[in-house]
Amino acid sequence: MGTNLETFIESTQNVSSAADLKKLFMAAIGAEGYENAAFARTNNRRLVSLPWADFPPGYVETYTSQDWDKIDPVVQRAHHARGPFDWSDASPRGGFTREQKLFFGQCRELGVHSGITIPIHGRGQEIDLISVSLRQKARAPAHRMTHMYMLSVQYWLKYCELADRREQSIVALTSQETECLRWCKEGKTNWEIGEILRISEKTVEFHLSNGMRKLGANNRITAVIMGIKLGLIPL
Repeated sequence: MGTNLETFIESTQNVSSAADLKKLFMAAIGAEGYENAAFARTNNRRLVSLPWADFPPGYVETYTSQDWDKIDPVVQRAHHARGPFDWSDASPRGGFTREQKLFFGQCRELGVHSGITIPIHGRGQEIDLISVSLRQKARAPAHRMTHMYMLSVQYWLKYCELADRREQSIVALTSQETECLRWCKEGKTNWEIGEILRISEKTVEFHLSNGMRKLGANNRITAVIMGIKLGLIPL
């Protein structure tokens, strides 16, 4: 039984430190079956900082000392990915290179097996990554990937508020932008939202695009989480 998204969002609202926020996040991903996690910041396909990582002993030291980010296909894929992805889907055209296969083999020896990565795009070439993985040989539970994405986006938004001291700007959404995002939260497609609101699918797309632009989100899931956080969309 995984963590309820609404419960996680509510539990992070009054957190006052990045350390406490991390504990909540690790508990949430633990309930989803993941044991490893890392929050990294990249620029131009290279790792520039690692605010925190929870891996078996020796993994982070080996990764950084060997400059593995230069060959890590996950870091390279995150540059153009617009949503969460399974590590097995990070292969370039033609498949993984011999060097990349060796890299994954060394990761497994150090207790880092299958995983997923959630890229969150910033300015220019800046991309924050949240990666979660397993310590034993098994396949990452892909059916919960969207849920993991939403947990991670909420973690990231709260982390930025606490650690980066980013102020929340005032966002004003129209009633239809709000309604469209609210139904997105319920997992409805554009066509289904159009049927519910009695508007065309193209009009739904128009309202969602405007809402995403106002919120500074590059996809609807991020927009929904930001809308909830700002109190624009009810839990």
